Amino acid sequence: MKLLSKESIIFYSILGAVTAFILAPFIRSLIDFSTPIEILITTSIIIPIYIIAKRLLVKFIN
Repeated sequence: MKLLSKESIIFYSILGAVTAFILAPFIRSLIDFSTPIEILITTSIIIPIYIIAKRLLVKFIN
C-alpha cells in the first residue's frame, strides 16, 4: 500500500479519528499521571496498534 494512495489516506484518516476520539481518551482515563507522562504512555500504546492495523489491512487487500 503506497503512503499517498487513496486507500492509504482513507485508512489513516479513519484510524486517526477512532484513535483521537475513542482510544486515546479511554487510555488516558485509565491512568492518572501528569499530562506529558500520559501522552507518552498513550503514544507508546497507539503506535503499535497502527502497525498491526496496517499489516492486517495489507493482508486483506492482497
